[in-house]
Amino acid sequence: MILDSKGKLFGKISIVDILIVLVVIGAIVGVGYKLTRSEVGVGVALAKQDKIEISFYADEVPDFVTKAVSKGDLAKDFERNVVFGNVTDVVVSPSRSWASDDKGKIVSSSKEGFSSIKVTVEGTGVFRDGKSSSGVTFGSADFYTGRTTILLVGNATFQCRIYDIKKKG
Repeated sequence: MILDSKGKLFGKISIVDILIVLVVIGAIVGVGYKLTRSEVGVGVALAKQDKIEISFYADEVPDFVTKAVSKGDLAKDFERNVVFGNVTDVVVSPSRSWASDDKGKIVSSSKEGFSSIKVTVEGTGVFRDGKSSSGVTFGSADFYTGRTTILLVGNATFQCRIYDIKKKG
């Protein structure tokens, strides 16, 4: 008989033991599948890393934030926790706000207590230069000129746009 009176298969292995072994094997297979299908992918992880210069620009940032940004600081994407590299240049200028005047003409003005900031960062990523899309991959995230991001530089955080991306060397 296959099952005896104690519920053991061939008198040696319990049905419960078999079910536990099957669940453990299923979990191992599931985790293995998930790890081999990660977002990073083998292509990006093994691709040749390029030296990248990426510039970020913000029209209006509080002055206390611009004072907290300096050369050598580590720059990261705040939302994705992706490291861009280290700051090589910081340019602070008067803030730029755009609005219409009394006649409906769009004019630029400056706001007291605020500045514009351009931060240039040098790091490593995978640069792609194509006809339809050019950009760079840092970690597992793609970045393109014009993309809005929240930049974490040193102890400062501000929303900005990617102004320029260049492959160095």
